[in-house]
Amino acid sequence: MANKMLDVLNELVPEGATPGEMLRALRKRDGLTLEEMEKITGIRDNNLSVIENDRIEMSQHYAEVFASALNVHPMIFLYPNGKFEKSSELLKIEKRAAKFRKLG
Repeated sequence: MANKMLDVLNELVPEGATPGEMLRALRKRDGLTLEEMEKITGIRDNNLSVIENDRIEMSQHYAEVFASALNVHPMIFLYPNGKFEKSSELLKIEKRAAKFRKLG
């Protein structure tokens, strides 16, 4: 099931899509305007536009709201195209943690 969902999403949006691009593609897939999404989610249409244009980060809360509205799993917005790329900050944290972690 998860692979089928990813296949459908890859047809809708290009590989490497941002959370905002994913939101826009799914909203348009359902034929919804920003004004209709506002009525569904309670999130103002100008804020929806900001999110779709990736000017603010997709939070877990927003991902859950949009997933409910668009009948998808929140993972679609948090990890578009099923990919998770670690930021330089996360890579530094991993490196520091490895020094403290007790192996064996």
